[in-house]
Amino acid sequence: MTPEVEAEIKAFVAERDALFIEGDLEKMKAFHRKYNPNISLPSDDVFENGFHKARTAAKSLPMEVRKVSKAWLLERGFTSWDDGDL
Repeated sequence: MTPEVEAEIKAFVAERDALFIEGDLEKMKAFHRKYNPNISLPSDDVFENGFHKARTAAKSLPMEVRKVSKAWLLERGFTSWDDGDL
């Protein structure tokens, strides 16, 4: 992997993680559109569910943020994407 690609990935993850921590779904939707301009957003309910599932799997996030999303999912009868570390 080139240094340029590594820098792009690092910037993407930093931006994504900051948005995950902030928890603003509208900003997260804008992030989705930025990187996936040709993919339509799902309904708000599906997007929010996916947001929380993705937070549970993102090991670069603080554990407390991931736990909040796991609890959100479980309270609504959904499963998380964590690998048992929450």
